[in-house]
Amino acid sequence: MWIFMLIQLQRPSFRAESSMDFRPRHEKPPTVDVEPHHRHNNQPQRIDDNFSSFDQVISALRDAGLESSNLILGIDFTKSNEWTGKYSFHRKSLHAIGSTPNPYEQAISIIGRTLSPFDEDNLIPCFGFGDASTHDKYVFSFFPDDRYCHGFEEALARYREIVPHLKLSGPTSYAPVIDAAIDIVEKSNGQYHVLVIIADGQVMRSPDTAPGRFSPQEQATINSIVAASHYPLSIILVGVGDGPWDSMHQFDDNIPHRAFDNFQFVNFTKIMSENNGMSEKETAFALAALMEIPLQYKATQRLSMLGSDAGVPRTRPLPPPREVIDHDNSVKTIPHMTNFSQIEDRTPVEQVCPICLTNPKDMAFGCGHLTCKECGITMSNCPMCRQPITTRLRLYS
Repeated sequence: MWIFMLIQLQRPSFRAESSMDFRPRHEKPPTVDVEPHHRHNNQPQRIDDNFSSFDQVISALRDAGLESSNLILGIDFTKSNEWTGKYSFHRKSLHAIGSTPNPYEQAISIIGRTLSPFDEDNLIPCFGFGDASTHDKYVFSFFPDDRYCHGFEEALARYREIVPHLKLSGPTSYAPVIDAAIDIVEKSNGQYHVLVIIADGQVMRSPDTAPGRFSPQEQATINSIVAASHYPLSIILVGVGDGPWDSMHQFDDNIPHRAFDNFQFVNFTKIMSENNGMSEKETAFALAALMEIPLQYKATQRLSMLGSDAGVPRTRPLPPPREVIDHDNSVKTIPHMTNFSQIEDRTPVEQVCPICLTNPKDMAFGCGHLTCKECGITMSNCPMCRQPITTRLRLYS
């Protein structure tokens, strides 16, 4: 039994900027009909962006009964990442690994820190898509045995391990990672999950696609978003890089026939380019990403059953590409090294501060979590577990 309330975001400023007409003009209606005159009673009710601080979002999540939430992470490895950092990331690939965290690392860290208080088992399924092994049809797991990452810190570390060994490709479709998330929700007996997709571009639209029609990737993504709305699953798309993002605003605003508004687009680049301090920008990003979760969570509580295709076999995630597995195996066979310069690039991943992703961890809180001194002295609550900080201990190597 489904709820018949559909929810739609109101983003008039974005709507005015959008130029692509997503209304199909097929004689036979497509799988998802977005003509306005077909909506009427199915028109989603609007969820307003009605919070002014991150603490209000956390309180609303608590008030909605969200004591436990499960994070799923999807990372875009399409080839456009190589040039969409021209203006926003100093002409570097958005996946460039170095001393400065790239946009993907920043987004993973912020989302991980803000959602970790609600994740009881601290296990994060992490998937990649859009590379040469998956294209627009599959996803791959970060680990060969399909195991989940233990917290966002391991997700960050594993991301840094696999990126140098991936061959970026395409085209872009979010359908495979959404379907993988649906499968996880089904296997969890309907526990509430939040899928965070971090990507550099909108869904593939070929120049050959006629005006008013959907590309295969667009149609597949829309169908998956609609299917996901029958599950306790929220989808947050984080846009990194130069864009463009006009059609993502259309996706965010105009997908009909959903059990609830389950899709939220956040422009990471725009928020992080504001003339504010880093702490303020990180808070603004977390707020933009999570402000709709409380009402979405309430909407999922009214779902009395899973999707109509529950139990239907789905495509299993692929293992990481062969190059990643070969690297993993070579690392396992390397004997203990006394030349620490050979492992210089790997040590900081485990020892780096999870806040700034730059300085080493040299301050411990009473709860046991670690940051660097510069970040730790500015906080009143632990960024990992959100407990009030009553004790700070400076660590010396």
